[in-house]
Amino acid sequence: MFIGLIVLLITMVAIFILSNSINKNNQETYKYITTKNFYQKLNSLQQEFNQIDDYLLALERLSKNTDTKDLRLKYEALNEINSPKDIIITNWYLLMDKDKNIQDYYIGSKNTLKKDDVFLNHIITTPIDSNKNSFIQHNGQYYWLMYDVYLLPDNRQLVYGITIDINLFHNYLTTIDVTAPNYAYIFTDTGLCIYHPEASLIGKNVFSLDNISPKDTLPPTKIKTPDVVKSEYLKLDVFRFVSPFRSNNFKGYITVNFPKFNVDDNIELIERNTILIFITTVCVIVFLFYLFNLATRKLYSEKEELAVENEKISKEKAQIQLQQLKNQINPHFLFNSLNSLYMLININPKTAQVFTLNLSKIYRYLITPPNNNIVDLEDELTFIDQFISLQKIRFKEEIRFEIIDNRSQGLQAKIPFLALQIVTENALKHNIATIETPLSIHITIDNELVKVVNNYQPKKVKAESELFGLNYLNTIYSYHNINNFYAARQNKNFVCELPLIKC
Repeated sequence: MFIGLIVLLITMVAIFILSNSINKNNQETYKYITTKNFYQKLNSLQQEFNQIDDYLLALERLSKNTDTKDLRLKYEALNEINSPKDIIITNWYLLMDKDKNIQDYYIGSKNTLKKDDVFLNHIITTPIDSNKNSFIQHNGQYYWLMYDVYLLPDNRQLVYGITIDINLFHNYLTTIDVTAPNYAYIFTDTGLCIYHPEASLIGKNVFSLDNISPKDTLPPTKIKTPDVVKSEYLKLDVFRFVSPFRSNNFKGYITVNFPKFNVDDNIELIERNTILIFITTVCVIVFLFYLFNLATRKLYSEKEELAVENEKISKEKAQIQLQQLKNQINPHFLFNSLNSLYMLININPKTAQVFTLNLSKIYRYLITPPNNNIVDLEDELTFIDQFISLQKIRFKEEIRFEIIDNRSQGLQAKIPFLALQIVTENALKHNIATIETPLSIHITIDNELVKVVNNYQPKKVKAESELFGLNYLNTIYSYHNINNFYAARQNKNFVCELPLIKC
C-alpha cells in the first residue's frame, strides 16, 4: 500500500513536470513561427522593391545605349508599356549642357505635364548627384523620385529617372501576403512612412508614434526577442519586429507586427488542455489504484479459503499470485502508456481513443485474474494483441509482430494466465529494438502448443531479472502435470514453447 502511494505520487509529479515542459516548448514554438512569418513578410516586400530596382536598371541601360536624339522616342515607347504593377506613373530624363542648362527634357505621364511641373522643378532645384532618392509632396499626394546622372562624352549630363505614386504603391503592397496574421510598415532613415496599412499615416513621421523611436533602429535590432507594444493601428498588444530594409535605391527600415492575442489564445488552449489531461490522468491512476486494491483484497480472501483445503498448494499458489499482482500494473509501463496517450491527444485524437480503449481493456484483464491461473487461449490471444498494439504506437518500426494460427477448427484449449504477455515482455525487456535492428516476435499456434520465437539480440546492459515469469509458468504447468514447457536460446533466436492445457 505504501509503495503504491509512492508510485502514485511520483507519477503525478512527473506528469505535472511534463505538462509544464510541453507548455514552455509550445511558447518557444510560437516564437519560432512568428519569426519565420516575419522573414516571409520581409522577403515578399523585398522582392517588390527589387522589381523597381530592376526597372531603373533597365532604364539606365536604355539611356546609356541610345543616341540623345532618339531618347524621347524610346522614352515615349517605354512609357506606353505598363510599368511594374502600374505603380511607376512616369519615366523621364533631362539633358543638360556642361553649365547645367536644360537642352532637352521628357516627362511622360498619363497626365500632360508642363515645364513648370513640380517634379521637374524639384529635380532642377536639387543638387544633382548620382543615385538620388527623394520623396516629395504635391496636392496632398506623396511621390517617390528615383534618378541617376550619366556624364556624356561631350561633358553634357543626362539625368534620368522614374516617379512612383506612393498611394498606388501602398494599394499594391496591401495585396502582398494578405493571408499572414500580421501587418508591416516601411519608413526611411529619417522616419518618413512610405507604406502603412493605415493610409492616413503615409507621409507622417513614424517616430512621432507612441511605440517606436530612432533608437529602435540601432543595431542590434530585436528579431529573436521582439518587444510587445501597443499597436497604433490595431489598438492592441502586438509583437514588433524591427529590421533594416535595403535595396539598391532605398535605405530604410521595416516593422512587422503580430497580434499577441493570436499567440495567447493558442497557448491558453494548450495550457487548458494540459490541465484537463493532467486531472484526467490522475483520476485514472487513482481509479486503477483503487481497483487494484479491491482485487488484491479479493485475492487475499480467496487465498485464505484455499489454505484451509490444501496448505501446501495454497501457499505455493499464494506466492505466485502475490508476485503476479506485483507485476500486473507495472508503473513503468503505465507511465510510458500515459505519456504516449498525452502526446496522442493533440496529435491524433482518433488514435488516442483507440489507445485509451486498449489500455482500459488491458488493465481490466490484468486486475481480474482467474482463480486457477489458466484462461481460454482465445482470451490470451486477444489480450496480447491489445498489448502489442500499445507497444507499436510507441515503437512503430522497431517491433514486428506476427501470429500464425494452424489449429484445427473448433479446437478448445487453455493456457496459463498472462503466458503470452510474460514471454513477449521478456523479449522486449532483454533485447535491442531499433529501426536498423527491429525486434521480430512470431507466435505460432498448432493443436498441441504455442511457440513464441524472437530474434536474439541482447542489450549491452542487461535488464534486471528475477526469472519470475518463467518460474511462474513452470509452476503452473507442474501443477497440471505437464512437463514439456520449454524456454531457451536456439542459435540466433530465443524460443519458448507453451503446451496447451486441454480441459
